[in-house]
Amino acid sequence: MVVFKVFSDPENIDSVSNALKEVKEGAFRDLKREPIGFGIEIIKVGYVIPDKTDGALPKLEETIKKIPGINQVEVDMMTLI
Repeated sequence: MVVFKVFSDPENIDSVSNALKEVKEGAFRDLKREPIGFGIEIIKVGYVIPDKTDGALPKLEETIKKIPGINQVEVDMMTLI
């Protein structure tokens, strides 16, 4: 499982949240919006990806980065399930 921190403009956060739930490169598990200060929120989103498939993580990350309204994407955590 991999958890990403997704940074988006405040006016796009709802549409970005909905688009993240529709990503097909990984099995969507969870999405949370967390305040980081001054009314700004980040999105933490988790996906399950196969650990034995080469390129699964970069492909998922690139798909997320292509969603309109996203400014930055970081891997926050990765673990085996």
